[in-house]
Amino acid sequence: VFDKVAFKNVVSNGLVLDKNGQKMSKRLGNAVDPFETIAKYSADASRWYMIGNAAPWDNLKFDIEGIKEVQRKYFGTLYNTYAFFALYANVDGWRKESNKEIAHHQLAEIDQWIISKLNTLIREVTECYETYEPHRAVRLLETFVDRNLSNWYVRLSRRRFWKGDVSD
Repeated sequence: VFDKVAFKNVVSNGLVLDKNGQKMSKRLGNAVDPFETIAKYSADASRWYMIGNAAPWDNLKFDIEGIKEVQRKYFGTLYNTYAFFALYANVDGWRKESNKEIAHHQLAEIDQWIISKLNTLIREVTECYETYEPHRAVRLLETFVDRNLSNWYVRLSRRRFWKGDVSD
């Protein structure tokens, strides 16, 4: 359009198949209405499922149960983790001080650990996107939220977040 190449890279998606690996077709009765799916399960959960379930160039076996699992396991865990933080931050009247930074070595060991895990996650997810493997990035994010953030960091730090019991 403006004497430049329209794009530098292209990722071609495979077909979206039904859960049994058959091509979706109205005639076969195995087609899924994307608008109904998005209205019922959300665009975010639908996209997350589709990105994470197969490499972009592979065919995707689409199953509504997979979207339900994404809602419950990933988005539910992420929401509950945030809700836990928001509840205690609001109860305690916590406000982030924009100019106050704590030196890394002064942080509790578990805080240093989660920051290390987060920095590793950022590096690995960036690499996945640079190599056109968003399905791997999705899986890394899911593992971080479920295992590291929710099951380890929040559970082991819970008492630290309750006002009056800030112990390392």
